[in-house]
Amino acid sequence: MIDAINPTVKTIGILAASILLGLTFRWEINLIVALLCAFFLLTSSRTDPATLLKALLPIALISLSYFFTGWLFSSEQAQFAASNSAAVSGGGRDVVNGLTLGTRILSFAMLGISYSLTTDARELVASFIQQAKMPMKMGYAVLSAINLTSLIQREHENSKLALQVRNIPVKPFDTKPLFTMLIRMIRWSERLSLAMESKGFSEDRVMQRQMTVKAKDILFAVGLPAMIVALGFVFV
Repeated sequence: MIDAINPTVKTIGILAASILLGLTFRWEINLIVALLCAFFLLTSSRTDPATLLKALLPIALISLSYFFTGWLFSSEQAQFAASNSAAVSGGGRDVVNGLTLGTRILSFAMLGISYSLTTDARELVASFIQQAKMPMKMGYAVLSAINLTSLIQREHENSKLALQVRNIPVKPFDTKPLFTMLIRMIRWSERLSLAMESKGFSEDRVMQRQMTVKAKDILFAVGLPAMIVALGFVFV
């Protein structure tokens, strides 16, 4: 479902939804947004269960911490805000304040997780170049940085092994392998730049990935923020 949404339009929709969500202070809205993002993640073919679990565990812990903090150490201002929304007792106001703080953290985190785990990096850059008019050179630089992430770690390990083979001690935070790695990465970047120029990579080159904006993309970008605004009027 969410995998087929244009990445640029998805970025706009998620960003607008995050801004509007920050203007609300109702735990019901936060919970609905978090459940909707969970639905996006469960229906996405790009979601890795192991990665999702690693991301949710600290978020759940932080949300619970905020819940108990808001419940046990509720301020008078928070109780007054809760009393304006519903006729609840003093203890109920503390629970509502805790729910509001806990679900607020959860909803923002779920928006970010649902965006990052369901968006392909190459499609995102291609969409930024075609729809958001990102300069081609900047787009290729971002793609190179994404692809270099795993290479940097491997080069750092190789640099440490090279020093150890020469019987040079390497401490946990030693700068020697880091310096060697940087030199290798700079040389690799120069070779990559020359290879791209020789292959004709330029502003006039036709891209293989053609990203388009369809009606469902516009519906997502408009519908998600509109839903938050509508819920804001429902839970007044």
